[in-house]
Amino acid sequence: MMTPWQKKTDSHYKTVLLALLAGAGAGLAVGILMAPKSGDRLRAEIGGAVDDYLETARQKAYDVRTSASNLAQRGLREIRRTKDAAAEKFSGVVSDAVDTGSKQAHDAIDSTVANVKSGADKGHRAVDTAANNLRTGTRA
Repeated sequence: MMTPWQKKTDSHYKTVLLALLAGAGAGLAVGILMAPKSGDRLRAEIGGAVDDYLETARQKAYDVRTSASNLAQRGLREIRRTKDAAAEKFSGVVSDAVDTGSKQAHDAIDSTVANVKSGADKGHRAVDTAANNLRTGTRA
């Protein structure tokens, strides 16, 4: 909450600011009216100054537009670089997963083949033993 003193101070500053602006406007008007130059000459100088300011503003706008365009292009290049790096890493991960899966599948197949071969060898030995027992007439 503002104290009466703060309200008075704010109001005082507003009054001083308005008086300053009014004085500046009046001084400008009197200066233009009292100027030793003719109206045509004065208007030409003011027009020239305005043209100079407009040209400066156009140049600044062009510079800002060029800078923004360059920044946007640099941003696009960075986005593309990041996308390519992510795609390359993803490809590497997929390739590693395929390689790992392939190795595990080969290992599983090799293990299955070894188990089948071991079972076949046991079956052959059992058949050979049974055939020998039949030939010799002994029971197992």
